[in-house]
Amino acid sequence: MDSVNGRGSMAKAAIGEALVDDIPAYRGGMLDMHMLERAFIALLNHKAWVAGAVLACLSAGLIATFLMTPLYTSTSRIEISPQAPVETDVEGAREKTLTNEIAFFNTQYSLLASRSLAQRTVRAGNLLNDKEFLAVYDLSEGQEGDGVPNSAQRAHMAERAEKILLEAVTIAPVRQSSLVDVSFSTPSPALSTKLTNLWVQQFVAANLDRRFAATSDARKFLEQRIIALRRNLEDSERELITYATTNGIITIEGKVDPISGRTVSERTLASADVEQVSEALGAARDARIAAESQLNSSTAAADSWSNNAVSGLRQRRAELSADVARLSAIFGDDYPELVSKKEQLATLNRSIEIETRRAQGINRETYAAAVKRERDLTTELDKITGKYRDQQRRSIEYAILQREVDTNRQLYDGLLQRYKEIGAAGVGTNNIAVVDTATPTRKPSSPNLLLNLAVALIAGLALAAAIVFLLEQLDQSIRDPSEVTDRFGLPLLGSIPKVDADDFEELLLDKKSSVYEAYLAAQTNLTFLTPHGAPRSFLLTSTRPAEGKSSSALSLASVFCQTNKKVILIDADIRSPSLNEMLGIENKIGLSNYLTGVENVSSLIAKSGEFGFDYMLAGPMPPNAAELFSSSRLGQLIDLLLEEYDHVILDAPPVLGLADGPLLARAVEGVMFTIDASSNSSRAIKSALNRLRQTGAQIYGALVTKVGRRNEIYGYGYGYGYGYGYGYGADKQQGNGDS
Repeated sequence: MDSVNGRGSMAKAAIGEALVDDIPAYRGGMLDMHMLERAFIALLNHKAWVAGAVLACLSAGLIATFLMTPLYTSTSRIEISPQAPVETDVEGAREKTLTNEIAFFNTQYSLLASRSLAQRTVRAGNLLNDKEFLAVYDLSEGQEGDGVPNSAQRAHMAERAEKILLEAVTIAPVRQSSLVDVSFSTPSPALSTKLTNLWVQQFVAANLDRRFAATSDARKFLEQRIIALRRNLEDSERELITYATTNGIITIEGKVDPISGRTVSERTLASADVEQVSEALGAARDARIAAESQLNSSTAAADSWSNNAVSGLRQRRAELSADVARLSAIFGDDYPELVSKKEQLATLNRSIEIETRRAQGINRETYAAAVKRERDLTTELDKITGKYRDQQRRSIEYAILQREVDTNRQLYDGLLQRYKEIGAAGVGTNNIAVVDTATPTRKPSSPNLLLNLAVALIAGLALAAAIVFLLEQLDQSIRDPSEVTDRFGLPLLGSIPKVDADDFEELLLDKKSSVYEAYLAAQTNLTFLTPHGAPRSFLLTSTRPAEGKSSSALSLASVFCQTNKKVILIDADIRSPSLNEMLGIENKIGLSNYLTGVENVSSLIAKSGEFGFDYMLAGPMPPNAAELFSSSRLGQLIDLLLEEYDHVILDAPPVLGLADGPLLARAVEGVMFTIDASSNSSRAIKSALNRLRQTGAQIYGALVTKVGRRNEIYGYGYGYGYGYGYGYGADKQQGNGDS
């Protein structure tokens, strides 16, 4: 036996780990499930709590609806336009404009719900004397005997009235527009309408007051600035004139830019003189050139004949020359008439010469006069130019003074124009317009039964979710069989469905049933535990009774027989035997008899016809079971049985509270630990496992039993679809005599 127990414990551990990896449901440690699915499963598991929470909240919502005071809502719609809209295509400017508009509208929304507006509404509507308002909100309580409130009471009433208005008003901007809905909800339709319209009117009036106050302040500011600028303009003009007078700068004409308002060009007296003398000098220079040309020309004399006297003499000489030529051709030189004509011709030549010399003298005089005038004008121009250049040097300071005058005049004219515009426009147009006034409503807006029930339903679901979450956190049961690995460090060897005890035997013998398939899978996993296959000797135990170990031991023995293995099942729970009850026989002789000295083992063994395995019952309960298990006879019995059987399976007692289980574990190769899926005692399970490990027992893994719909719905299973229409037993034990 020791040799069997000592076979490669490290190999067993490695094979056990490999087995864990081979279990389909275990790969990855935890099942990869969607969170919504797990939440849905949790709700189904605690559907009673869910239904109770939802019904409680719905009932509360229904009761609250009938107890609430009906409220009537009146709504007025107004339009708020931006005061200075800016249109531009520049991206940065557009973003800035949008930001400014958002800030503007947010400011208006805050003003619509401001305490100052509530104060205006209380004063404007004389609400402290409004009987309907006082009666609806019980503001007349606590007054003196004559019904007239004192100053302190009136101040308190005003404060309460303001608070009531702020609580009753609703500001609802209309999306994607500049429209705003202002609503009041009160127990009176007429009062709601009155307060809504009064609130809107006071908002419009307050906006006008702010604009008027801003205009008045602007006018006062502009008046002060205009006086100061006018004084500055007068001082600068006075300084400019004084400087011009002192330096002889006389301005004839100037030009002012209509856009900038500055003097861009001007003519002084000196510049005018320079221009005039320059023009005269140009004309004198032209006259001098003309006289010089006339004087030096070869035709000067001929040109001088252009006067009437010379012209007449030339004509007379031509006639005489013709007569002389004619007479000379006919008569001799002595001919008297010819001599007379020649004398006249000589006289005419002398006269023409005299006139020619006189004309040349006039040209020289004209040329001399032109030269003199040109010289005089040149001298004068030099003089005036020097004066103008000196004046230009002084004009730098003059220009500085002129610019200062222009600047002061521009500022003064601009502020004066703005002052006139403000005075003409007054406060301007209001950017707040009432689109729709409030009207009384007949149907109350609150309470809304459907809305309250919807809110109650949501609250109920939230409460149910909280309860379910709390219960799930407090629940330590095995919701997913694969959790045994994370919780207890055990490989999962099998998952057994929870079935009705009356159907257990039938399902076990049906190879198509979920029970048979589950135990067959567990048997298959056992074959990977040791190098020689399934352990030849092992026991099944649990933390406490009624966790399915006995029925599991019987089932595994039956399944092993179906695989052509010779198996013997021993009921080692001699304190509380159950195998005899499951087989329907009387517990007369069995294991206790052998442990107390009976040598004939074959007399203690019987065969189960329907399941196929041999068995040994627990036998009569001895007074000292722990002492019997402490002897060596149990190990001898197992060694003896292994000579004839392929597998020896022990149905051991629970671990906690008894010493039997750890003692039995020393006599077999290993232990299969059975865990009830509905068990809520993780601490007890860990304690039981620690006891087994302290004795050196080889724990192969866990067999999770009683996996019901609650566990199965978490997605666990080997793909067999547990449930073939057999139903689930909620409160019954699994199998006959389950312990």
